[in-house]
Amino acid sequence: MNPELLEPTALQPVPLARTEVSDAAATPAVARRSAPARRTPARNRPVRIAIVHDWLVTYAGAERVLEQIVACFPDADLFALVDFLDDRTFLRGKPVTTSFIQNLPFARTKYRSYLPLMPLAIEQLDVSGYDVVISSSHAVAKGVLTGPDQIHISYVHSPIRYAWDLQHQYLQESKLTNGPKSAAARLILHYIRTWDIRTANAVDHFVANSEFIARRIHKVYQRDAQVVFPPVDVEAFTLNTQKDDFYLTASRMVPYKKIDLIVEAFAQMPERKLVVIGDGPDMQKIRAKAAPNVEIMGYQPFAVLQDRMRRAKAFVFAAEEDFGISVVEAQACGTPVIAFGKGGALETVRDLSEPRPTGLFFDEQRADSIVAAVETFEANARAFSPADCRANAERFSVTHFRERFFSLVRSAVPALEGVTLPAPGGVPLNDAKASAASRALRVLAVDQSGVLGGAELSLLEIVKALRERIEVVLFEDGPFRTALDAAGVTVNVLEAGALRAVRKQGRALPKGKVLASVVGLVRKTAQRAQRVDVIYANTQRAMVIGALAGRLAKRPVVWHLRDIVSPAHFGAAQRTIIKWCAKLGIAHVIANSQASAKAFAALTQFDETRIDVVFNGIDEAPFEALREMPPARLRARLGLPLDAYLVGSFSRLARWKGQHVLLEAMVLNPQMHAVLVGAPLFGEDAYEAELRAYVLAKGLGERVHFLGFQRDIAACMRAVDVVAHTSITPEPFGRVVVEGMLAARPVVAARDGGVLEIVDDGVNGLLCPPGDAHALADTLAELRADAALRERLVANGLQTARRRFGTKTYVDGVERILRKVAAAKAKG
Repeated sequence: MNPELLEPTALQPVPLARTEVSDAAATPAVARRSAPARRTPARNRPVRIAIVHDWLVTYAGAERVLEQIVACFPDADLFALVDFLDDRTFLRGKPVTTSFIQNLPFARTKYRSYLPLMPLAIEQLDVSGYDVVISSSHAVAKGVLTGPDQIHISYVHSPIRYAWDLQHQYLQESKLTNGPKSAAARLILHYIRTWDIRTANAVDHFVANSEFIARRIHKVYQRDAQVVFPPVDVEAFTLNTQKDDFYLTASRMVPYKKIDLIVEAFAQMPERKLVVIGDGPDMQKIRAKAAPNVEIMGYQPFAVLQDRMRRAKAFVFAAEEDFGISVVEAQACGTPVIAFGKGGALETVRDLSEPRPTGLFFDEQRADSIVAAVETFEANARAFSPADCRANAERFSVTHFRERFFSLVRSAVPALEGVTLPAPGGVPLNDAKASAASRALRVLAVDQSGVLGGAELSLLEIVKALRERIEVVLFEDGPFRTALDAAGVTVNVLEAGALRAVRKQGRALPKGKVLASVVGLVRKTAQRAQRVDVIYANTQRAMVIGALAGRLAKRPVVWHLRDIVSPAHFGAAQRTIIKWCAKLGIAHVIANSQASAKAFAALTQFDETRIDVVFNGIDEAPFEALREMPPARLRARLGLPLDAYLVGSFSRLARWKGQHVLLEAMVLNPQMHAVLVGAPLFGEDAYEAELRAYVLAKGLGERVHFLGFQRDIAACMRAVDVVAHTSITPEPFGRVVVEGMLAARPVVAARDGGVLEIVDDGVNGLLCPPGDAHALADTLAELRADAALRERLVANGLQTARRRFGTKTYVDGVERILRKVAAAKAKG
């Protein structure tokens, strides 16, 4: 069976349909036949809720819905056929009860092949001890067994499409139209259909993710369904009214997405530029069809996707989706949509026949139909307003989903009457009250970035430990906000305005629009600071706003200094501002290394009794989970050569990070390969282009592997032989060095900055002069030839990382300082 086809299209979250469910309509329909009243749980005990999901292997559309269901019912227990998640932050750390398929051979990668066993497996999950069962189903989750006193509410992403209306397409694309295998597949799908209809009778209330799916539910199960559109994180995308002259499409490259048709269409329009973002099995096929006016970018991090989506003239979408999350995300950026006129897009896009249109449709999945639609769009471009697109997208927000879904469940479960929707922070419904200890310290954390950089990952560890006592303010939306929300923390995103353009290397003092943005951020931050004991600034721009807000709100400010404030890292104007803020409003500084602390003290003459060094803490769990996994399996997953000697670089692509030094070392050392994990994040695209041009010029194409942004750093590090840290200017700390040690890989690092406080040369790592490609090449060659040296470095490095850079030591150190500063302010 074709595993790609067994990944249903309903895994993409579905935007709000055109017909929304009113509060009155959210009340479940009257049952078709009368039934004896259920026993309801005693009022003196909490309602026990189980959430059942099909399978947990990735974070896609269905999992985004699951994430918000968990947010609605944070004390519920989770069940699934299998759980092979690497990143499980969206589940808030909850354990998952799985079926026997979890332990079958090759289940991690071939779980879809066990489709014939899935009905049996889902029926073996024991949820008999719960009052309410909520299933999140695109395959078999709705078939979980429930009793007469239990209420079963099933949120259906789609009935099993490859068993119903897409059976013939599935068989054709799987090459199962004839022969014994075809007969076996048809028999299995017939059995699945019979089982699917029978189990529908055990569902008390169906919820569909669109009117399109509601019609499918009625067709298949002869049951009505309420529509609650899936959550779309529209707040992660910001409105842009200025559009560039290019079209965009973004998707996983699998057959039903029809990216090849879009590329074919633009090949017929050489005067129109198309940008394609995404990766997948069809990548080579799509590249082969690309004309010079089509740019294939491959997989890109969120920041790049958002940037292109905000700037695009229009977003082109050719799939027949049950919903199509990217369609709504594009509109959230103020970008109109050109979409295939079937499925969920009809519920999320307003075409030219409607007031305030947000896009238009084409009728057939053919290249010439797309060409005609693009020409119609060009002729009517002025009819589409970015503000109208944004307003339409806001109908599909996360908040909207939570309110509607929670209201529907509460109306279906009498025992939940009077219970209110948990706050975004995710306080469990059955938590009577917070402990006195959790109220002892209240913190407002401030960070400038929405990107998951090193500073943000370090803050995330603090936030997880203090989640009931901490509120976070960001000046930019993005993956960091998503991670904070998944951690169950209250997050506010404030618009940074012109402040976003300020850079560390700025030479002039800010003025005009920048100052206006600063005033607005200070005022809003000070308002939030009124309800906390201390402001905890995590980055430099956050420190400036925090210092001013602290003065206004009369709250102490602690700056977690994660930079070396020297001319190599900061411009003269920025250093002047840091000196001024240190005198004006900083109560205490936490430095991430002695190098950072020393540079700050030298610049500001700050009282050294108010500077503490707390090394960053890094969670070992992701690395420990992969300890027994063969590197060959990880290399295969990442598309890396199995038998090469791989040297990995892990950081954003920026000149001061020195990836070019590693490439120069590769020229000198032809027996090695370089793996570059990271993407340009802050206007550094030209540097990436320079690296790629160097690779081509030196004939390194077979030996240099650009992996772009990767979430699972632990897996990437475990896949390489050596972790190289090549910064050409002093690193404030060197998080990558510690991560490499936790990954049990020998580390080679630049001899400067905070790295000197981590690496003991020749004992737990090797040091090279910064920027010296010859020395780096020689050191890597020495390491490759000496197995005993590698083993010694790995053993000592792992011991160092565990002893000095554990998360508990880090969190305890930061919390101790925050408490001390808050207590001193209270006394004074």
